[in-house]
Amino acid sequence: MKYSLLSSIVAIGTGLLAVTSASPVKRDGTPWNYWSEKAWGANLGNWLILERWMDSTIFDSYASNAQDEWNFCLEASNPSQALTNHWNSWVTESDFKTLASVGANHVRIPVGYWAFITPDAGEPYVSTGQKAQIERILGYCATYGINAIIDLHGLPGSQNGQAHSGHIGAIDFYTSHNIQRGLNTVQAVVNWVNGLNTTLKHQISAIESANEPNVANSTILTSLKSYYQSAYNIIHASTYDVPMMFHDGFQGLNAWSGFLPAPANAVIDLHPYWAFPPSTDSSTIISQICAMGSPDSGFHLPVVIGEWSLASGVSSSDTWLRQFMDTQVSVWKKSAGGTFWALKNNINSDVWSFEQLITEGYINSGTFSEHTNAQC
Repeated sequence: MKYSLLSSIVAIGTGLLAVTSASPVKRDGTPWNYWSEKAWGANLGNWLILERWMDSTIFDSYASNAQDEWNFCLEASNPSQALTNHWNSWVTESDFKTLASVGANHVRIPVGYWAFITPDAGEPYVSTGQKAQIERILGYCATYGINAIIDLHGLPGSQNGQAHSGHIGAIDFYTSHNIQRGLNTVQAVVNWVNGLNTTLKHQISAIESANEPNVANSTILTSLKSYYQSAYNIIHASTYDVPMMFHDGFQGLNAWSGFLPAPANAVIDLHPYWAFPPSTDSSTIISQICAMGSPDSGFHLPVVIGEWSLASGVSSSDTWLRQFMDTQVSVWKKSAGGTFWALKNNINSDVWSFEQLITEGYINSGTFSEHTNAQC
């Protein structure tokens, strides 16, 4: 997740599924269609990439000084076993029963590059076991009718220097070496997807080639667009036909006008938050959300709200949380839907927990279809 405030207006344009082969027979591909269907679900945050702010338990037990997964792996005496135990317990089948109970149809799975390619010398990540974990979750997805976005949340060198990329510090992704490693990761994801059995494969609705890349200037934006184009070419060549999802880098839709023109099989991902810095005026927040539903038929790709929450600077009254929830849901449905950040946490913070909001009644089986407290 990103510590940033909303800066762009979102609206879904029209588009066609990509023509993916010269053959008149369509390749086998994901049954999900972002051009006509609406995503509703949650992110599996703090699962395959640790985020200490969401639950410090594993850090407290094994690496008390670490603030990110990189340093956790350096400090813990047996990081592989500790992480495996965490992976097995943080997300279980019961979570998918809960998701299904409110009609959820999506999870977004943040994962680091080190799960798919061998880290460079000196990179301490545990790099085995994650793919098997994702396959476990895809099995639950198949059972409960839920689709999965494979989200490259951490790229080589770190694309944003944040803990959720795996490593706090320098942003070293934009070197030729690390960009190539990023593309190698995309290819490895594609190869893995194509090797899955039919049931698991068909739960994957998109491959996201970067999460929240930091875009410091126009030169970096040009580099990012080049990376995205190359990543798209890799994903588009996949035997299994699946769209590429890509984050806007908090640049807004205008920065991506004309990029990957129709009929590209691609989806743009935006992350509007009102928590960084905290917005304190509820009327302004509601107005900004409603403005995101304004028609914009000029944008050529589906827009998914890949992360959103109920966090803000407004006091969390019952009325406010219901209005904030339902207004966002109603507007995200005007585009291609969205996935909440996150599924759960261990800090008793309902505004960041899909499951806690279900327990408290702010999310129920009618939220996505009816959103009766929407203010637009």
